[in-house]
Amino acid sequence: MEVSETRLAVAIVVVFGLGVLFSVINGIYVKDTGEPIPFIVYGLTAASMGVGALIIILFQWRISHSQMHRILKVMPEDERKIIELLMNEKRIEQTYLVAESGLSKVKVSRTLSKLEQRGIIEKKPLGNTNLIKLKI
Repeated sequence: MEVSETRLAVAIVVVFGLGVLFSVINGIYVKDTGEPIPFIVYGLTAASMGVGALIIILFQWRISHSQMHRILKVMPEDERKIIELLMNEKRIEQTYLVAESGLSKVKVSRTLSKLEQRGIIEKKPLGNTNLIKLKI
């Protein structure tokens, strides 16, 4: 799963904002009590942010995975076979894709060209074959 630049920028701004908020709260706490916030609060905050990030990543993966399966149901059978193989392998050589899919070389080549034109896959030359990578 790739993270878009926009989501990454938003995440950085949010984490920065949380850091500023935590600093402000620490300043208020020091002003009221004369002592800094106990160290355990920093640990709990870091652990909470880690758990929150993990939950977000897992839900994002689950949503993307379920959306992909819905999309696969309406795709032609040859495209579906190739994308399902790529979902399992992430990257695969075109010659192995031909062997695993059971489709002819010509059919795989034409299908990959269609998928590449639509921005679904990326083909990189690798010796006498191509390395195929799922972009979505």
